[in-house]
Amino acid sequence: MAGIKDFLKDILRPSYRSMLAAMHAGDECRCNLCGKRFAAMRPRKGRHADGSSFIIKDGAGTCWKCNSYPRVRALWHWLVNDFKIQEKVDFELLHIAPEQQLADKFLKMPGIHYTAVDKFCPGYKYANYVSHADVTDLHFHDSMFDMIVCNHVLEHVKNDSKAMSELLRVLKPNGTAVLMVPINMEAERTDEEKPDEELSGEERERRFGQPDHVRMYGRDYFERLENVGFHVEHIAFPADLVKELELNPTEEVILAVKSN
Repeated sequence: MAGIKDFLKDILRPSYRSMLAAMHAGDECRCNLCGKRFAAMRPRKGRHADGSSFIIKDGAGTCWKCNSYPRVRALWHWLVNDFKIQEKVDFELLHIAPEQQLADKFLKMPGIHYTAVDKFCPGYKYANYVSHADVTDLHFHDSMFDMIVCNHVLEHVKNDSKAMSELLRVLKPNGTAVLMVPINMEAERTDEEKPDEELSGEERERRFGQPDHVRMYGRDYFERLENVGFHVEHIAFPADLVKELELNPTEEVILAVKSN
């Protein structure tokens, strides 16, 4: 029965999203991944530890058509307009916990050699081009990739320093890892679950924002990346672009570059 439901969702979802996109069309904002324009993006929903849902109120929503998140639209803008990803040749890209909207773009680029991985969990459905991998123990040789995209992953990983070291190891010299995470910029230090702790979902939600997060990073996130050997860069966007793409005004694209 579950297989039939998934099949029907896959068949009906595109038509449903097209209908929603038409209903919410306008000129106030646009999605730079699917090209649709809207009066406003779709409000994002979160889920409490008890299973109930709530609306995320940060002023940035998902695309009615392709479901892109604000951070995905921000990253795609940087990749196309500043990094010129579309012009790369023989470019090795590793995408961890791949966002579908970005994967669809990368897979169509002839100059990109695309590898997508995720840590497979029961009950989730993964695209056929995604293979299983653990970010703390990657099964790749040293210095394999020109770029790694690994967004909103490290806040789920207990041993984040080991994950950061693994990302550095498989990155080529002068390569770039895009490592965006939720950050509380008002906090100097990261609040996190201790290695020997197993907090409840309710406690994790209270302290870290979601029941499946094991930390809320503070401003020391950048220091953590530097401690394993990365050089960190921050990419912020002007107010007019934030409004046009309906981005989260407090979220930057975080780049971790491996030195030569």
